[in-house]
Amino acid sequence: MERKSKIRAALKTLTAIALSLSILSGTFIAQPRRASTPGKTSKTPVKAGWSGIITYRKTLEDTFSSDEKVFGRVDESERIKHLKTRNYQYSGRIVVNDIAGTGRAATNAKVSIRDNEYHKVMQNESTNCHSWEPSRMIKSENTDRKLTEGTGSGEAVSYSLSVNGENFRLSFGLPAFQAKYIHTEATTYSNLCANSTRKPSNSTNTTDTKIPSGGTSIEGKIDPKNPDILEGSKTWSDPSGNIKGFTHTVTWKLRRKPQPLMITDIKFYQPIYPSPTDWREIPDDRFAVDGNQVKVVATVANLGSTDKTATVNFKELKENTDLPDGAVSATIPANGQKDVELIWDTSGYAWRQSGGDPVPESIRSIQATIPDDSMKKDLKVIPKPVIVVWGFWQWPSAMRKFRSYFSAVTQDWALSDGMTDVRMTSTENVDQLDGTIRRMQKKMNAWHVDLVAVQNGGLTARVYVHGKMPTQFDGRPTATHLVMVGVPNLGTPCASGVFGLSFKLNTLNWDAVAELSTESMKRFNLLVNNTNGTRFAALAIHTRNSICQEDVPGDGFAPIRSAIWRTKVNAVLDANVHTRDIMGEVAHFRQVFRWIAIPPKGDHSPDPATLGGTFTRPESFFRNAAYAAGSPLGYGQQDEERKPSFSGVALLRPGSSTEFEIPVKSGSRLSVVFFASPDITADLLDENGNIVASSKADSIDAMDIFRTITLKRPISAGKWKLRLDGRVASPVEVPVVVYNDTPETDRTGNGA
Repeated sequence: MERKSKIRAALKTLTAIALSLSILSGTFIAQPRRASTPGKTSKTPVKAGWSGIITYRKTLEDTFSSDEKVFGRVDESERIKHLKTRNYQYSGRIVVNDIAGTGRAATNAKVSIRDNEYHKVMQNESTNCHSWEPSRMIKSENTDRKLTEGTGSGEAVSYSLSVNGENFRLSFGLPAFQAKYIHTEATTYSNLCANSTRKPSNSTNTTDTKIPSGGTSIEGKIDPKNPDILEGSKTWSDPSGNIKGFTHTVTWKLRRKPQPLMITDIKFYQPIYPSPTDWREIPDDRFAVDGNQVKVVATVANLGSTDKTATVNFKELKENTDLPDGAVSATIPANGQKDVELIWDTSGYAWRQSGGDPVPESIRSIQATIPDDSMKKDLKVIPKPVIVVWGFWQWPSAMRKFRSYFSAVTQDWALSDGMTDVRMTSTENVDQLDGTIRRMQKKMNAWHVDLVAVQNGGLTARVYVHGKMPTQFDGRPTATHLVMVGVPNLGTPCASGVFGLSFKLNTLNWDAVAELSTESMKRFNLLVNNTNGTRFAALAIHTRNSICQEDVPGDGFAPIRSAIWRTKVNAVLDANVHTRDIMGEVAHFRQVFRWIAIPPKGDHSPDPATLGGTFTRPESFFRNAAYAAGSPLGYGQQDEERKPSFSGVALLRPGSSTEFEIPVKSGSRLSVVFFASPDITADLLDENGNIVASSKADSIDAMDIFRTITLKRPISAGKWKLRLDGRVASPVEVPVVVYNDTPETDRTGNGA
């Protein structure tokens, strides 16, 4: 009995030991094994380990500015201004390779940093160099820049991935590496006293610095429908009170039993204006501008032990089209990775065609595909900025309406006003327009813009395109389109007779007005006719069938023929608005919009034509006799300018009226053209002092830029008068030009 008990105790001990061993080995003996089926094995297949890519980004973009009065000073102009910026970009990538399924993954990491800190201090300080001299304002400027930049590579300091049911925990540490630290300081002064001891300074110091290991841990869940795939992204920030903190982003793409080739990342880069070689990555929360070149970089990892070749196909999913030259072949080294690049011309990708009209489509999805894998990433593409080039005489309210229409289409559409100085001619205004365009390009990082110009602003835009506009590194013009609205390309009859008038008050540069005459525009068009690849379009507005002294159709300022001169793309729209308000009409905006919002499949190539050519006359525009090609200022060749019979300048002072004498010969028609604000009333008095015609203040015809009183009846010779009366705050000069048709002259002002 005792022996049997000892045997049972020994068997029990052996069973317990076997049970413990089975638990440690991952198997559990619940019952005796059954006999194996002949020809089959009971061995459970071993799953491959996790392989793929992990990326980590730590970023910070911060700006601080202040503008305060210098402490202890009374003068408000003594100020100190601070501008601080910091742009921090730390990124790392770990390739995890356990394709053999050993559970001991090999890692290969790459890291980089660019930390740019900038501090600028500007101070105005009032001082007296000598007691007998007036005070002067000394200006100082100090800049302090700290740049840390470098890259590193090697094995990950640490890496672990644990899976428990549907949960996983991923931890990693990136290697430390060396970087360059550059510290630059500079101080400048202006308007110093002659004996000042302050001197400008400039210094640069470069040292090596160590970037410590970076990394983090994250937790998440596995999709039970795809238990062999771990893929996702997580972003968080660590602000402290009012101090902006760093933003951390981890993305991971891991597989069990993957194919040797995997697409592990897609990034977008674009050149930073104005340097075509300075390519920078486009952050996920930023954008590219329509027309910019974007470098699409797909990273392909080879987890195998031999080199492999693959073709990467790039496709835009919203258009469902392959990108041009979008098939790129590359050989990826064993146990390594390679960036496969494609330059993507984004022209048109801010839009898509919807029926007959374009509509915004800013989010574009680029997919990179190889036979064994694919990945897609979105990029925001916004419209090219529009520079609205003003004319002298558009109401600000009309221009505000015009701008609001762009915002109604999409809030991403950037606009800037290209102002024209009334003291300058179109040629003199071109430098100011060039500066406006360049500032917008730098602000939006836009390599191309569109121009929309009204009235004489269109002439300034033409001068810019002809001789000032640079061709960009991609071979395309800076201005993709120039849309001209009511631009007097052949001049306006309203400006005839202005040149040579004597003005005493400097309220307006009348040379800038005189250049709009027919004769002046002949010379202008001989010298300014190149488009340099910019696509021209012209919109003429038909509001009436007479302009100043001429019976020609137009908008009251620019005749139709003048507005659409030698443009292949043009339109004429009827409108019931006065000349100063043509930009406020939504129908005019719609036409402009169709010309500049061109989807990807439209024509984005530069236009090889020039304005020096002659295009086919658009007969569809000539709907009645007033549009006939043989009419004065019709669509044919440029006419001779009609000469006035008399011209001069009237002076209107505050609180009084003035009468301007006009010598008149007998004839059949009399036109008096004058430049006056809408709040001035003009009465035309005949030789007997009778009022025969008027242009009342604030009437519809008073809204014209150049106002006209025309009599079409027998005219008696004598000394007529133009009486001016109105609310003026200061003396105003009113140019007056008279056209007196007599039996001895024809409609051109020449002898019969």
